[in-house]
Amino acid sequence: MAGLFSISGAPLSSRTSAGVADIIRREILVGTLKPEQPLLEREIASELGVSRTPVREALFALQGEGLVELVPRRNARVRKITDVEISQIYALRHVLEVHAASSAAEYATPQDFLAIETALMRQKNLPRTCSALEQAEADLAFHAAVAAASHSQIVLTVVTQVLALTATLRGRIKYDASQMRRVLAQHGAVLTAIKNHDPDRARAEMSDHIDASTCYAKTRLPSLNDENSSENRNILPQSVPG
Repeated sequence: MAGLFSISGAPLSSRTSAGVADIIRREILVGTLKPEQPLLEREIASELGVSRTPVREALFALQGEGLVELVPRRNARVRKITDVEISQIYALRHVLEVHAASSAAEYATPQDFLAIETALMRQKNLPRTCSALEQAEADLAFHAAVAAASHSQIVLTVVTQVLALTATLRGRIKYDASQMRRVLAQHGAVLTAIKNHDPDRARAEMSDHIDASTCYAKTRLPSLNDENSSENRNILPQSVPG
C-alpha cells in the first residue's frame, strides 16, 4: 500500500490511536483515500511505522464518525456516502443546530461565549490562500462550539458525528470572498443572539444562516461517489448549512 497517504510515516506524536485516526481522517477528507477504498491494518501500520493495535483502534473510532465501514469477515474500507445520505445529513444538521443554538442562548456561560468567539475569529483570520478543507474545518468548528454551548451531551455527541460527515462534503467546496463575508455576518448574528440569551433570535438566526447557504452549496457540491446510481443523483438537501 505504498503511497496510500500523502505523508510517509507517522510523527512520534501521532503514533497513538488518536494520532493515526487524525491521519486517516484527513486523507479521507482531502480525497486521497477514495470511497470504498480498502483500509488494511497491516499495510497502514507498515506505511505509518506503527503497530497494528493503534490502527485497529483508529478504524473503530472512524467507524463511529461514519467515515469508515468495517465489513464483517473482510477489511475496513472508506465509507461511500450516497446523495440520499447527503440530503439526510443536511436535514439532520438543520434540526440539530437550530435546537443547539436555541439551547446555547439559554445555557451558555462566559467561557462558552469565548469559545464561540474564538472559533469565529479563526474563521475571520483565515488567509485567502487557505485550502477548502481548512476553510471547512474553521467553519464547522464554529458550529461545534455552538453545540458545546448547549450543555447537552447528547446534542454535542450527535452534532459532532454529523459534522465529521459534513467535512467530507464541505472539504470539497471553497467559499469565495463574498460568500465568506455573508457566512461571517450570519455566524456573528448567531453569536450575538446567544450572548443576549435570546433563544428565539438564536433559533431564527441559525435557521436563516442555513437557508441562506442553500443555493450556494447546492450549485457547488460535487458528487462524492462517481458510482452513485442515477436515482440517487440530484437529491441534494433543501437546507445546506455553511
